Amino acid sequence: MMNKYLAWLCAGLLSLPAAAADWKLISETEDTEKVISWYVDMTSIVHEDDFLRAFLRTSWSVPQYAADRTAYQSSTYLNYFDCDARKIAFTANTYYSTIEPEGKPVHQEPEKPLDKLKFQSVVPGSAGETRLDFVCMFRSKNFLTRALPPGTAG
Repeated sequence: MMNKYLAWLCAGLLSLPAAAADWKLISETEDTEKVISWYVDMTSIVHEDDFLRAFLRTSWSVPQYAADRTAYQSSTYLNYFDCDARKIAFTANTYYSTIEPEGKPVHQEPEKPLDKLKFQSVVPGSAGETRLDFVCMFRSKNFLTRALPPGTAG
């Protein structure tokens, strides 16, 4: 039982962005009544299999509400990018009550394995396309690291 709990805890910790995230603003709406900002953690961009993987963040200037009426103003999530097919999959959503992703989350969704994710085509002109275009600029850069296969040491 303890090993199962420890494995679950480690998997949960691995799905979180690094403590020293380097959030770079990549897009923002122009609606002054409800500003939506999209960020990429520059330290999290890595190759994994045939994809790029990165942690992203969305922040809203006004509270958003979940189906159960829980208020949140930011979320972090893990995106996988298929640069050639122009598709994105996301997982490990975490929602916060504040604009900055700090403190105790108000809701968390577990990270799904890559083979269980649903990749969706980006809509031209959308925030998704902006995220894809930004992250895919780095796919051949030397500073990117390759994610290690499960069970291997770094």
